[in-house]
Amino acid sequence: MRISELMQKTPLNVIKDDPNSTTLEDPNTKVKTVVPKDPKKPGMITKDPQTNKATLNTKTAGPVSTLLKPGEKVEVTEKSVSKKQQRFMGMVHAAQKGEKPASTEVAKVAKNMKKKDAKDFASTKHKGLPEKK
Repeated sequence: MRISELMQKTPLNVIKDDPNSTTLEDPNTKVKTVVPKDPKKPGMITKDPQTNKATLNTKTAGPVSTLLKPGEKVEVTEKSVSKKQQRFMGMVHAAQKGEKPASTEVAKVAKNMKKKDAKDFASTKHKGLPEKK
């Protein structure tokens, strides 16, 4: 399984939506990602009014839907969601290689994730990803 497939199967939860940004949380890793509502910055969230389905594209600059509410699910169309999540997966990959886990959460994810998936996720390029604040 590729990491992009893994991310597409696990939608992110909207935990906060204000006029300046939308905060999403990965239900598996509990990593939060802040997506700015600046149309000039990468991180476009669109919502299909017919299906009521929200989608995040971390590579494309554009507007973030104003119709999002806390508790809604947002599907991801890219491999990683944020630099913070990518760094977390780097710690998971290091723990799988034998280094001491940085936290109990890292140890838990390292135990439950395939080594190849963690390596693929950790090796994703940072360019164009939003930084978790």
